[in-house]
Amino acid sequence: MAQDVRADEEPYPTDQTPSDAGADDSTKRVASDAGTGQMPDLAPADSHVATADTEFTGVGAAVVQPAAGPNAGGLADSTSQPRDVEDPEERQSQPVHAADLPRGVGPSEQDGELAVVTVAAAHPLPRRLPILGLMADVGVPDGLIGSLAIRPWNWVRFCAGGGTNGISSGWRAGLTLLPFGAGPSASLEYGRYQDGDVNTLAKKLIGGGFDGSPLLDRVGYGYMNAHLGLDFGSRRFVFFIHGGVTMLRGQIHNLNAAISGAGVTGATEVAVEQDPTAKAIGPSVKLGLVFYIW
Repeated sequence: MAQDVRADEEPYPTDQTPSDAGADDSTKRVASDAGTGQMPDLAPADSHVATADTEFTGVGAAVVQPAAGPNAGGLADSTSQPRDVEDPEERQSQPVHAADLPRGVGPSEQDGELAVVTVAAAHPLPRRLPILGLMADVGVPDGLIGSLAIRPWNWVRFCAGGGTNGISSGWRAGLTLLPFGAGPSASLEYGRYQDGDVNTLAKKLIGGGFDGSPLLDRVGYGYMNAHLGLDFGSRRFVFFIHGGVTMLRGQIHNLNAAISGAGVTGATEVAVEQDPTAKAIGPSVKLGLVFYIW
């Protein structure tokens, strides 16, 4: 039963004798609990008299202010004043921590403690493989090619670029499959070189006794590579060696001039109205390097 002490009121009239009632002027009347209608217990004259600023511990009139916890909100409403007190400002009660209350009074003992929650650290995300790179390779019949390489997944690489075969400029595009991300690979590529004069290169290779040929004035071809190989490295730098077969296809120009220049004589005259197409299949190989920049 909540009780309160009012310091400025006269002692409540009791059935004590006048001599007992006046023995101690500091005796205070204890207000009845709000809404109960019961008379409060009387404090004996010779006992300790509670004053308005006395700290109450475990009494219903004390204001409990526990530490923040899940049940702390339920105690916030316990600070309401009894309705039989006219002036709420006259109530002077000291706050009592929940840990000071007797066992069974107020919130649980765990509410006043700081809960420590251990959170497992999340595993770091794997680093993303670079996607965009620069590739350079040299081979036959590819020549020297510089390409842009794109690797959307670790098992596939696309490339497209241009270069030269020492005669003319050309281009090439293709893809490479790497089932394990590195190691064994399979490539399929297609490229083409424009027509160029091979006589200059042939003279360097054959020597000064070669006078040139009309067939080498315009040489161009398209080619398709089907290669197997090995790719070393998997993140920033990749070195590879590929080899397989290549199918060449091109047109033979100036065939009439080549025939007439050969000194063919006789009653039969040979004339070529359209440049024929030549096809060939042969081995091919290339070495290359990929550097991924992003």
